[in-house]
Amino acid sequence: MTHAATARSLGPSGPVAVDGSAIAREQLTIIEHHVGRRAVVAVAGEVDMQTAPDLRTAIETASSRALEIWVDLTDTTFMDSSGLHALAAARAHLTDAGRRLVLICPQGRVLRVLTLTGLDQLFEIHATRGAANTA
Repeated sequence: MTHAATARSLGPSGPVAVDGSAIAREQLTIIEHHVGRRAVVAVAGEVDMQTAPDLRTAIETASSRALEIWVDLTDTTFMDSSGLHALAAARAHLTDAGRRLVLICPQGRVLRVLTLTGLDQLFEIHATRGAANTA
């Protein structure tokens, strides 16, 4: 089993490469891990109009290196419609490419937004990585 993590930061004036594919802003950090043919994109902080493009880019980057993408929203504290749109667009792109997108999203604000908008019916959602792994 292969396990790797890569990182990239966004500074005040834009992207600053650190090691490949994690993104950090004051309110958002995205880290990509690989386990075999799966990429796990862990998102911590706020996904809003300013940071949603970073999320979409991170998912697209991960999809170029993995057949299955898990977006772990466990540490995501806020998501607005821009973030929802980024997830929906990524899902459409991955579905067209024959790839699987799974959301890891426990009870909380983000799951509530997904449920209120009906997007919980569109995505495969699990409360934990362990639950997703046994699905």
